[in-house]
Amino acid sequence: MAKIDTKTEGLDLYVHVAKTFADSPWLHYGLWEPGERPNIPQLRRAQERYVDLLLSLIPPPPRRLVDIGGGTGEMAKLLLDKGYVVDMVTPSHIQAEIARDKLGSNGGVFETKFEDFSETGPYEVCLFSESFQYVDLDQSLEKLDRILAPNGRIVIADCFRSEAYAGDRQPGGGHRYSLFLERIAAQGFEVETNHDVTAAVAQTMAVDQQVYRGFVAPLAEQLISLLRARRPVLAWIGNALYKLFVPKAERENIVARLKADYRSPEAFEKANTYRFLSLKRRSDG
Repeated sequence: MAKIDTKTEGLDLYVHVAKTFADSPWLHYGLWEPGERPNIPQLRRAQERYVDLLLSLIPPPPRRLVDIGGGTGEMAKLLLDKGYVVDMVTPSHIQAEIARDKLGSNGGVFETKFEDFSETGPYEVCLFSESFQYVDLDQSLEKLDRILAPNGRIVIADCFRSEAYAGDRQPGGGHRYSLFLERIAAQGFEVETNHDVTAAVAQTMAVDQQVYRGFVAPLAEQLISLLRARRPVLAWIGNALYKLFVPKAERENIVARLKADYRSPEAFEKANTYRFLSLKRRSDG
């Protein structure tokens, strides 16, 4: 049986919740203001603050830009409408098809991992919006050095692991931030702009907890109870097959995901640092 990727499943659920209850097309975290109560109805507003901050780091159009890990093309479409020349990279066939429909003939959609991306650019902006954590650090920095135009900028909005991350079950993800700084320096890049928004982003975990504690876990418990009451034999067979084909570690991970105790804003802040970054070559002005 294929391994159950709880992170992927969680993202899929987050997308459905955002679209259905918050009327939001975005897949990323939100930026919550001090004292604001994080909840699903306010999610889109928090996500739009994220978009506004990201756009502030991108040099004005017209520029040739590549959106790396662009998902279903929502950001690429926004940038096209603002006058940028946009290519988009995604390894997902489903996301690529949705993005092609969304962008039409105006934007290029490349269905590939960034490490296998063969376009040479040059691009004046290389953009990562919650996608940098998924690429190989060294391979990607070497490729960025090749495709980035003179005086170009690399814009990254993403989560990095802080020094407090101990490798156990903790929310967030990404490359260790200290290693990232070391590698970009070795490749000849430097940080031009650096916004630490960890505290503002961390509050999105409260929305995550609301979804799992208030909706997913009670629904799963109710369905299981109903099956046990109405179809006890079928429930017993299902439970036996579940234990047979799903390893114990994965079952424990699913239970922890449903409880969502470890996915708190406090736990996120402790293990991560979330940054909006603009990088340039050290020799560029």
